[in-house]
Amino acid sequence: MRISAIFALLVFFIAACGGGASETDVSQESGSDDATETVAMTPMGSGGVSGSVMFTGTPAERTPVRMNDDCTDERDTEALSEDLLVNDGAVQNVFVYVSAGLPDGYTYPTPSEPAVMDQEGCMYVPRVMGLQIGQTIRVENSDPFQHNVHPVPEENRGFNESTPGIGDYLEKTFLVPEVMISVKCDVHSWMQAYIGVLDHPYFATTDASGSFMISGLPDGDYTLTAWHEQLGEQTMAVTVADGAMVDASISYQ
Repeated sequence: MRISAIFALLVFFIAACGGGASETDVSQESGSDDATETVAMTPMGSGGVSGSVMFTGTPAERTPVRMNDDCTDERDTEALSEDLLVNDGAVQNVFVYVSAGLPDGYTYPTPSEPAVMDQEGCMYVPRVMGLQIGQTIRVENSDPFQHNVHPVPEENRGFNESTPGIGDYLEKTFLVPEVMISVKCDVHSWMQAYIGVLDHPYFATTDASGSFMISGLPDGDYTLTAWHEQLGEQTMAVTVADGAMVDASISYQ
């Protein structure tokens, strides 16, 4: 009887130890799965979209910008309006970006280099630009007098700060996607710029030839949106395959 009791006690301890080891293994495996689900990943591909933005019809003629003497003295040429720049039918300063179709649950690394905007000859250069959330925008002053940088966002926190003279600059970030943020200068009322803020890197601004290119897209179906301050928005559906550059030309009229 005594031997039977000792044997039963040994069986009890062995079972208890075995059960504990099994529960520990399950807990570690579950923790590993949770960590995998929260890891930020970036879907990158070898496809993309490229094209040009054209204007059909006759655009309005550019008009002289009325500036004070300090500003005109800093310029080699007369300043003309920039709200609609059409060169042989090609539209400059159109902001083109992927507005739908990217996989959910992914994050994209913030560029370490700042996006740079200058105040030169009493104009913002460039007039239209894009950056990612959290990326630094550096606004420089190349004029020998004061400007003030005054973005007017609807979703982000705005600011209104001066750059007193040549060589001065300020650096800021925007943390919420927003297309577009209007930027003005309260010292020089004609100065105007626009910033598109996105949570991904798939955007571009058309150059003087109306051209743009967005690369690094994974294969998939996307919505592409084009924004222009005077001509408005257009959207188009595109299908991207790895290794292929899809034509996505856009026309305004």
